[in-house]
Amino acid sequence: MNVDYYLVSAARRSYRLKTGRAYCFGREEGVDILVQDALASRRHAEVRWHADGFWQLVDLKSRNGVLVNNIRIADTVRLGDGDQVQIGGQVFRLHLLPPGADPASLGNQAPQISNIETMGPGINFNELAAASATFSGVVTGGVMELLQYFQLTGKSGRLDLVDDRAQASVWIVNGNPVHASYGAVTGLDALLALARKAPPRFSFHADALGTPVPTLRGSAQAIFMEVARSLDEELR
Repeated sequence: MNVDYYLVSAARRSYRLKTGRAYCFGREEGVDILVQDALASRRHAEVRWHADGFWQLVDLKSRNGVLVNNIRIADTVRLGDGDQVQIGGQVFRLHLLPPGADPASLGNQAPQISNIETMGPGINFNELAAASATFSGVVTGGVMELLQYFQLTGKSGRLDLVDDRAQASVWIVNGNPVHASYGAVTGLDALLALARKAPPRFSFHADALGTPVPTLRGSAQAIFMEVARSLDEELR
């Protein structure tokens, strides 16, 4: 499935990373991600796409080094969702988003800036589409594609899908859907209704409290297969 990758700076600027290439950080004119900081080297570090499907951060023998999650790296390290990168006094965080997610909603998730003075410009994002959401966006590939994203990233929280007339919610624990509701319908029937036609907008609340009694059991893959089987039977 498709996943969108973004680096978000403490100044709330987002950079979309396209797979299959590398992005260079530094003070030198023409780098991909300009770091206006006296502690940054001209070409300080690169984030590179690995053929096995993940991003790597490489220190380009910089003068002051690179921190990942507050630990200085020796050479190269694999990056995961939510990892924090510090170059000089500027801080960035990697985010994996599902198709249709609005990167503007990541402004709420920007990393805290270092206490080292920096000169980086700031960009203000628009208001969140849903208050207190971790991220939000538009459903583009269907609700099952969204749920596959949560399975891939192993996230926990509540996925809300809304329009002017209806709201649905799916609770997710470590990537596995454990409860779904759509109006008065719950469980697998709610997921089936969402797979047929979901409300157009979504928001995700990480680690949302108040998980209800589970109405979905088994692995995410088994649940997805059951939904697919039921939809196939409807077409016969």
